[in-house]
Amino acid sequence: MVPKCDIFISYRRLDSAIFSQWLANQLSAAYGQDSVFIDTQNIRTADVWAEQIEQRLINSSLVLIVIGKAWLSIADEFGRRRIDLQDDWVRREIEVSLSSKKKILPVLIEGATLPAKQALPPSIAPLLDIQARTMDLEGVQRDMAEFVNEVGILLGRKPASVDVAYPFPLLTISPLDEQNLKVLAERLPTWQIVTRADEKGDKTELVRKFEFKSFRDAIHFMNTAARFIDQRDHHPEWTNIWRTVIVRLTTWDIGSKPSMLDVDVAAYLDQLYQAYAPKIRQKDIGDILPPRAVAHS
Repeated sequence: MVPKCDIFISYRRLDSAIFSQWLANQLSAAYGQDSVFIDTQNIRTADVWAEQIEQRLINSSLVLIVIGKAWLSIADEFGRRRIDLQDDWVRREIEVSLSSKKKILPVLIEGATLPAKQALPPSIAPLLDIQARTMDLEGVQRDMAEFVNEVGILLGRKPASVDVAYPFPLLTISPLDEQNLKVLAERLPTWQIVTRADEKGDKTELVRKFEFKSFRDAIHFMNTAARFIDQRDHHPEWTNIWRTVIVRLTTWDIGSKPSMLDVDVAAYLDQLYQAYAPKIRQKDIGDILPPRAVAHS
């Protein structure tokens, strides 16, 4: 039997993962660990959503929908907005919440605003009729104290006092299990799972080679990616050889094994690369100079 939770947090990892996980910690401190559900450890597919997430959502009392600036525009590997896909898990969470008449509270962060009605699929357009709560990250401690109390009013519960500095450490990070590794191979087929030895023992990594039209494009890609990576505070090992960038991702804190942090960064890099890939002609693929110099960043 799926346990009941008071608060279900819906979010996009590439849009608001750090804030959403910190929010879960704040609410857990105020209302109890079992009162809050946020999925941080699984690569979601239609099957995973149907089996594990839907019941949690149905059993919840309040659904928080965290919306950052990229919430609407994030696209899949084919350039389609995820929100337009029927199997998009954020869209499904909103659809189920609306159809089951859950208490819903959109939470806008980092200057995000609710999209125009025409920008949403009709099935979730009623979300715009619900008053949203804006969180000011500049004054997040003050805002969070007020927000926790507002959640308590919606739940009919009194919170414990909480005061956790932002950013709070992420929730417990676990290595990807066998099922998630299989899903990873299907969802991110351009990434290889490689195990190699180093001075500290075996290291399992997600590895991908990105090829670019020019050296300048390769460096621009790395500089652009660095902003997202720095925000996530989860840094890859990457090597630049002329117009090739090789990226290796692993989570050191759990024995150098892949985690959802690595999946998030890999998915972001794949999405970012779409802006550079069209510039590469077929004859350019694989046309890489012998490695003369290696620059690490």
